[in-house]
Amino acid sequence: MKSKYLAPFLFLIPSPNFAGVDSFECTVTTVHSVSQEGKIVTDTEHLIKQIGSTFSVERNSGAIRGGYFINNKSSKTINVINEPSDNSYYVISISHGPVKMVGYLYIANHRKWPQKPFTYTSSGEYVYSGYCI
Repeated sequence: MKSKYLAPFLFLIPSPNFAGVDSFECTVTTVHSVSQEGKIVTDTEHLIKQIGSTFSVERNSGAIRGGYFINNKSSKTINVINEPSDNSYYVISISHGPVKMVGYLYIANHRKWPQKPFTYTSSGEYVYSGYCI
């Protein structure tokens, strides 16, 4: 009998894996770094272990959570640029501290594909790519 009364409220319990309409849920498929010689490197251990990691992006605020190095939780400013529903999505973040780090995230939200490709770079040193849903 208790389940009869609880059933209408089950929709109020958030699911931890729910990809809400107010966020992108993203998966990293490749990670690159720029070497001392200025070459793109992909085979270092710390880069390889990031493949398959996930993060989420709040559409309105641009807050990025999760992932290994992909986040802007310590950023001083976060700007979402051009986020109409039928266009691409851009986030630029600048970190705190004496050393300023700039992050740039691009999601091809305008693509008609179910998985939207993304590119993220952190001060030009690391370049991540993958897809968001």
